[in-house]
Amino acid sequence: IRILESPNERTIPFYDLKIAAGSFSSQQQAENINYIELESENKARGDYFACRVIGESMNKIIPNDSICLFEKYSGGSRNGKIVLVEMTDFKDSDTGSNYTIKEYTSKKTTSEEGWKHEEIILLPKSNKSYPPIVLRDEETINLKVIGIFIKVLSDIQS
Repeated sequence: IRILESPNERTIPFYDLKIAAGSFSSQQQAENINYIELESENKARGDYFACRVIGESMNKIIPNDSICLFEKYSGGSRNGKIVLVEMTDFKDSDTGSNYTIKEYTSKKTTSEEGWKHEEIILLPKSNKSYPPIVLRDEETINLKVIGIFIKVLSDIQS
């Protein structure tokens, strides 16, 4: 895999975010975008992107400091999928966002007005020393699924 400064038909965006595999990352915004040229078995698509994942809580699937391929989330069920999520604080939208990657599961309630998340659980995939992240009721409003994990990309070359 090669990192390039300009796109071509075989590249996808590589955002300079460092996604936490543990709890949520510190607040950050993507400032620089490079491009990753995918190998032939990974056809570049307009809804693919890549980010670096830092931490050990997903190490059964994603080694620390890996660059991972994601598909932009466009709707549908996320239960049981490994997702890249953003946690925003609407009180201060200028300071950036916090990101993490975990297995997603949720509990919903339905009423006459429709459905809502009662609880969202973000599960680590490592040893038991990493607890799940549990968001309840109003906390779930600030959670946004950004992408669905596809695979780890390796052998990065400049």
